[in-house]
Amino acid sequence: MICPFCQNNNSSNQPVCPKCKSDLSGYYSFLDIKADLADINTSISTINSTVGRISSRLSKLENTMFKSVDIPAPAPAEPEPVEAKAEPKPEPAARVEDKLEYIRKPEPGPQPAVSRKPRASSDFEVHLGQKWLLIAGIIFTVLAVGWFLKYSFERNWVGPAGRVAMSYLTGLFFLGAGEWFRRKKLEKFGLYLAGGGIAILYFASFAGFYIFHLIAQPVAFGLMIIVTALACILSIFYDTKWLSVLGLIGGFATPVALGTGVDNQMALMSYMTILNIGILAIAFYRQWKLLNYLGFTCTYALFTAWYATYYLLEKFWPTMVFLNIFFLTYAFVPFVYHIKKEHEKELIGLGMVIMNSFIALGYAFIMIKEYARIEYASIITLLYAAIFLWMAHFISRHRREQIEALVMLLANAMLFLVLTVPILFSKEWITVFWVLQAAVILWASIRLNNRLLYGCFAIVFLLAVGKFYVYDYFMVFMFSADCWCFSSGYTNQLAGRIVTTVITLAAMFQIPRMLSSADPEIMMEPKFDRIASWSLFIIGLFITLNMEVSGFFSDYSPGAQFASISVLWTIFSIVIMAEGFIKNIVVLRHSAIGLFAVTMLKVFFVDMANASTPFRIVSFLVLGMVLIGASYLYYKFKDRILSDVQRKD
Repeated sequence: MICPFCQNNNSSNQPVCPKCKSDLSGYYSFLDIKADLADINTSISTINSTVGRISSRLSKLENTMFKSVDIPAPAPAEPEPVEAKAEPKPEPAARVEDKLEYIRKPEPGPQPAVSRKPRASSDFEVHLGQKWLLIAGIIFTVLAVGWFLKYSFERNWVGPAGRVAMSYLTGLFFLGAGEWFRRKKLEKFGLYLAGGGIAILYFASFAGFYIFHLIAQPVAFGLMIIVTALACILSIFYDTKWLSVLGLIGGFATPVALGTGVDNQMALMSYMTILNIGILAIAFYRQWKLLNYLGFTCTYALFTAWYATYYLLEKFWPTMVFLNIFFLTYAFVPFVYHIKKEHEKELIGLGMVIMNSFIALGYAFIMIKEYARIEYASIITLLYAAIFLWMAHFISRHRREQIEALVMLLANAMLFLVLTVPILFSKEWITVFWVLQAAVILWASIRLNNRLLYGCFAIVFLLAVGKFYVYDYFMVFMFSADCWCFSSGYTNQLAGRIVTTVITLAAMFQIPRMLSSADPEIMMEPKFDRIASWSLFIIGLFITLNMEVSGFFSDYSPGAQFASISVLWTIFSIVIMAEGFIKNIVVLRHSAIGLFAVTMLKVFFVDMANASTPFRIVSFLVLGMVLIGASYLYYKFKDRILSDVQRKD
């Protein structure tokens, strides 16, 4: 290679020129890039030439085959003027025709080249043959076994013991055949055979006990437990939920099929507990929603049937123990799969957890009420609240992204906590429970953006406020509307009244603040709801202050009772008017003016007749000073009020 600096012939291609000692590595890289660019230009030229030839041939082929369709042929692409090496040999026409064979048709016309109907038909045929024919065959085989037993019984061909033994052998044969076919890579075929074997084993146990009376009831129960366990183990081993479903149905049908009409609570409940432990064990390995809901439904259906038929007061303790075992089972079923393994799958079955708690609580409440004092039901509510709090804690640590599940569990924990209050207490504490429950439901509705929960909040909240002002003050705290005083004295039930009043007013104050951050879509009328909630708080505060002030002065200074109310109204008016000026809320200003007018009428027509001279002087003086102050506010904020009116116009 010639050195570009000294023109010396460097035949050995050394990185440094032997003559001028120049570094030639950069020059070598430049030559390599130039050679690569030449190769790329050659490839582009070859591709353009090939595309042009193919386009020309397609045009000729189109004119030959689709003469009836007037479609202009695309012009052949002009290759770019770049230097190219010798063109490769053109492909033979026969090869191009082979590549375009898929568009040839026996007859001209717009018929589709490929039809999907034969494939769809063949898929349906294969599905029909593989699945439904097999299921039908297994059903007929099971029926044949049953009819054979019946027929052989009528003909005395085989004794009862032989018939039952043959049934068990047939079931085991199906299980063995299913495993053999599964190992031969025919998994579905083998699984269906195994399911048929499970069904035959159930039938054999039923026949041995109920038909032929060869097996005692405890032995029959034991055999069916073994069959159920076998079905569950195979379902996990084969990773198919349908074997578990089959075993579960057979397991819960067993006590119905083997029932003798005589109550045996311990045997039945223990058997149901074993079945539920099996479901809980499966939940450690598989998250099968259908299996969990099926077990939940069957458990409480069987429990309800037993309770309606056999429950007596002397069976309270064993019934309560088993009831809470069932509750704990279905409280933990949705979580055990995620406790054992750190899976990212979504938590399912939370709706079942909530239904489970309310069903169990309903039965516990009824039984405790009949057996002992209702206050003991608080133990159950506290237990359930603790379980929901644990679940919420688990989700907050391991499934933080599932905010909906976290909020629902926390809301239910709060619900059971506040349920404890009316159980342990009564009267005004129920109001506290309703107010807190309304706040919790509103919080949940805002976090979940749920309109239905918001409607529930509105109902509970209005009920709580109505109970507080219509029932609690008059029936619990003994406030008399005749004398506007507490008939049992102001200090009677003072602590309970203060706690209830503070919690109720605090909730009434916080709720409109919570509504300000709520999505308008969940509300009935967003603007109206916020105004109504603030108005309800202001009216509630005004009524409460009137009752408390009137009751206090009625006991400790009766002569000042009416004047104190006038002073209260005046102060309340100036406070809401000031708030109306500060936040420029016209409704508050108008309300203050209205209350001023009512206060003036009261001072003239009520206080003049009932209050003594010193208190009349105080009433007039305070009212006059406040009215002067209100007038000053209107002078001071005149421009703000007028600008606000002009802006609205």
